[in-house]
Amino acid sequence: MIDKAMTLIADSLGTDACIIIFVLIAVVPLWYQLPQTILEWQQWLSQTAIQLIALAILAKVSKIEGGKQAKLIRETHDIVIRELKLLKELCKETTNEPENSGSKNIFTDYAH
Repeated sequence: MIDKAMTLIADSLGTDACIIIFVLIAVVPLWYQLPQTILEWQQWLSQTAIQLIALAILAKVSKIEGGKQAKLIRETHDIVIRELKLLKELCKETTNEPENSGSKNIFTDYAH
C-alpha cells in the first residue's frame, strides 16, 4: 500500500500541472509581501523558489529520461530475441549436416 502511494506521489510530481502549482506556491506570496532586503530575496529564492520549482522539474526530467531508457531496453531486448532465433535456426541447419563433414558445431549444446 505504501509503495502504491509513493509511486502515485512520484508520478504526480513529474506532471506539468504540478510544476505550475509549485510555481504558483512560490510566486503568489510575493503579491502580498515582497522581500525588502537582498538577504530576504536570497532566502526566498533559495528556500522557496528553487526548492519547489526544481523538485517538480527534476521529477519531470527523470520521468522523461526513464521513459527513454525503458524504450531502449525494449528495443535491445527485441533485437537480442530476434538474433537468438536466427542463431537457433542456424544451429539447427548446421546440425543437419552429414556426420562425416568433420566440422563440429560449438552452438549445438546451447541452442536447445
